[in-house]
Amino acid sequence: MNLVLTNIYLFVMASVLAVLEIQIEGEHGWAKNLPAWRPHSSKWYVRLYSKIMGGKELTGYHISMFTLVLLIFHLPYVFGLTFTPEHWVKTLSLFFMFVVLWDFLWFVLNPYYPLKQFNKEHILWHNKWLWKAPVDYCSGILASLLIILPVSLFDLSFFHWWLINIILFGSQTILVTLFTLYILHIDKWHEVKK
Repeated sequence: MNLVLTNIYLFVMASVLAVLEIQIEGEHGWAKNLPAWRPHSSKWYVRLYSKIMGGKELTGYHISMFTLVLLIFHLPYVFGLTFTPEHWVKTLSLFFMFVVLWDFLWFVLNPYYPLKQFNKEHILWHNKWLWKAPVDYCSGILASLLIILPVSLFDLSFFHWWLINIILFGSQTILVTLFTLYILHIDKWHEVKK
């Protein structure tokens, strides 16, 4: 039961963060029009970040947001959860799942980006795609799995934990997507009314 409640809580947190970013960025994804710090592309850490992030620009906005979320994920240790390798592996694995979920919910909940336009022609900051998803999503899920995999070789319950989280996040995403499309009609908010 704790796994389900934690998963639902993280899903709500990802939804709130996605909506917050929609309010901040509007229709201009990846902080395009924000007055954010943007270091020169000749710096080694900018090139490294761009390589890891599929060619995306390094901005102070995104570094701040990723750091904030990583700090939030470590709050249980501040509040007394025993820091063990097993707990930390789960924390990091959940973080990578969460980042993918949070990014996709930005599109699901964003009236400026109809899901029918969720592709490389309309979402220019996701440069590389694998079938119908940005490569970043595949990399994030794979990183989440690879972090948990070594521990799973000794205790299969870790893999089961990972799989249940993926299934729960996927199910909740489908429900929210259906809600936004068929109840809120979010993809039609910007159509001209006659």
